[in-house]
Amino acid sequence: MIAIDRCRISIWIFPLLFLLLGIGTGPALAQQAAAPAYEVWALDQSDSSKDGGGTLYIYDGAALAADAKSAKAEAVDLGDKFAEACKEAGGGYPKRPHMLFFTKDGKYALLSYVATGHVAFIDAASRKPVGCVSLGKNAHAAWPTANMKMAIGANIAEKKLVRIKTDYANNKFTITDTVALGALEPILPDAAPICPITENTSQFVFVTPRGGGLAVYDITTTPMFLNGTIPPAAVRPAGCGGVQIGATMYLNSGGGWPATPLNHDVYAFGVGALPQMTVPTRIGGRDGGDSHGMVGIGGKYLWSGDRHLNLIDVYDTSNGNIKAGTITLAGDVSSDPAPDLMDAAPDGSYVFVALRGPNPLTGNHKDANNAVGSTPGVGVIKVEGGGKSGKLVSIAPISRLVEEKDKDGNMVKKEKGDPHGIQVRKK
Repeated sequence: MIAIDRCRISIWIFPLLFLLLGIGTGPALAQQAAAPAYEVWALDQSDSSKDGGGTLYIYDGAALAADAKSAKAEAVDLGDKFAEACKEAGGGYPKRPHMLFFTKDGKYALLSYVATGHVAFIDAASRKPVGCVSLGKNAHAAWPTANMKMAIGANIAEKKLVRIKTDYANNKFTITDTVALGALEPILPDAAPICPITENTSQFVFVTPRGGGLAVYDITTTPMFLNGTIPPAAVRPAGCGGVQIGATMYLNSGGGWPATPLNHDVYAFGVGALPQMTVPTRIGGRDGGDSHGMVGIGGKYLWSGDRHLNLIDVYDTSNGNIKAGTITLAGDVSSDPAPDLMDAAPDGSYVFVALRGPNPLTGNHKDANNAVGSTPGVGVIKVEGGGKSGKLVSIAPISRLVEEKDKDGNMVKKEKGDPHGIQVRKK
């Protein structure tokens, strides 16, 4: 008869059972639970020099989420080196970096300067510009296609839609088509393009005009082909949010313009019908607000921010786009956060939002003060309920104090920090 030492068996059998059951211990468990590493890129529109420029702040995502106040950002001056990269494109010294988007692989960033018309292409790893084009007098936004072959730019000042061929392997960026949207104005009252939102097949772009309505173009043809328009009665003015979840494109309306100081509507457009046009469904909105930033959470929830009323409305896209709730951001962390553009961590656990400053440089109507905030920086929102709710937990401040004369002629320091563009990049 063989004697069995039960104590010795327990030493090795229980860890083995943990591994077989997938429970894991120590480092193995930590590896399984580790969230993907990511960065948060945020643009301060305020000038970094007397000529213009601006500043890009890059945060480690985990550090920002854990303790925003003490998170150290890598600061990239968007002036001199970018001016050199844009020299051949013309248009002078780049000024007012406004919008920022990453290519699908996260290796390149597209940066639009709203005051000078430049679109700079940045190698995300090195933070260096690798190319630049000019859209003309203005570049409000340049949206990359999912296949990384094109970017579509919006020039509000000259009412132009611009297609850029993007050859990232050779750092070659070429404007291949420009459409004058003024020709649409018998149909659309003010066809200046606010945002050109590309859908996931890289064939169509949704253009949100300043005066309301919607235009959809096939961007694979030369010239870009107008599939059709939707009148302002169906889509209110100046939208810029664009999020595709499944076969639905979600769009919004927005404020900050002379004709529409305040505006907030959210629409759902079925992309499966394209190239046939269908009228989008208005799924929500509010009076007296200003919708700008939107983000999808977990492929189920849609968040639509209101920078005037300091709110985020949440819609359940898996349940008929019903409104699932409203997140109130004003409170102990900030009395007036003014949430603008936003993006989510790769695992959906946090949303990072650009919070405007007391002297916004873009998108503000002086009578409504729709874009005025008291705490410029990057707001950290802890996502709750898988995306059904959330809470503003902290802010990484972004500040640029500039000495100016007050009405009495005294020199005072004025806060000019004004975050706007923000994106999350998975490492």
